[in-house]
Amino acid sequence: MTSTQRPSSTAALRPAGRQQILPLDWEDDRSFENFDIGGQTDNALALQALQDLLQQRHHAALYLWGDTGSGKSHLLWAACHAMQKHGRWALLLTPQTPASAWPDVNDLLAQHPGGLLAVDDAQTLTDWQQDWVFGLYNAARSADLAFLASGHAAPAVLPLRADLRTRLGWGLALRLTAPDDDARARVLQRLAHDRGYTLSPELLHYMQTHLSRDLSQLARLMAAFDRYALAAQRPATVPLLKSLLAEQPQLLRTAAPESVPG
Repeated sequence: MTSTQRPSSTAALRPAGRQQILPLDWEDDRSFENFDIGGQTDNALALQALQDLLQQRHHAALYLWGDTGSGKSHLLWAACHAMQKHGRWALLLTPQTPASAWPDVNDLLAQHPGGLLAVDDAQTLTDWQQDWVFGLYNAARSADLAFLASGHAAPAVLPLRADLRTRLGWGLALRLTAPDDDARARVLQRLAHDRGYTLSPELLHYMQTHLSRDLSQLARLMAAFDRYALAAQRPATVPLLKSLLAEQPQLLRTAAPESVPG
């Protein structure tokens, strides 16, 4: 399938009520409670606007934008998870979501008001995905579903079809600011604390200076590091982390900057 080919409407799409609400690698690390605003007023405003959006039972839209590492994906995942926990329909789509998992317009129209459709990394949507999101946005509006999206820039300058840029700009558009080093250190220490240990100053410094600045990817690496340390029955140290990365270099690739939990 090329970027210009849109899947047939008769593709094997699961009914919305049976769709996976979130990707199978969902991690509870991404929540509103552990989103560190890092003292940034922009981030505090965006978090409040998102929580207000989820309280609505009619259509409302919010678009979050910012640089890599600003926490966009974290908040979209947290929003969908929060809706799911309260028994409300939510679906998160990304450019990597398989075509067979994209809902049809009728799937959205069949949902009860107050659900949520989220679209992450809008700037990298392919041509057929842009077409599809345009239709899904209109369906969400008709069905009184909230719409949440993210991108790396304000809606007006996204490399998307003009009418989709317009739709993304219809609601509130707020910028997120990437966490500073102090905020990143707090997040990394929290992830370690949740696993029963504390990062030494040497290990924390190494992670901050030698690995990705993308905390979402670092969180996955830390989960692998924890399993590795337990299997080796050794404490978490810089040499042990280097040993893990030598054995599993793909962790460095999966730790490439993409999205962030703040």
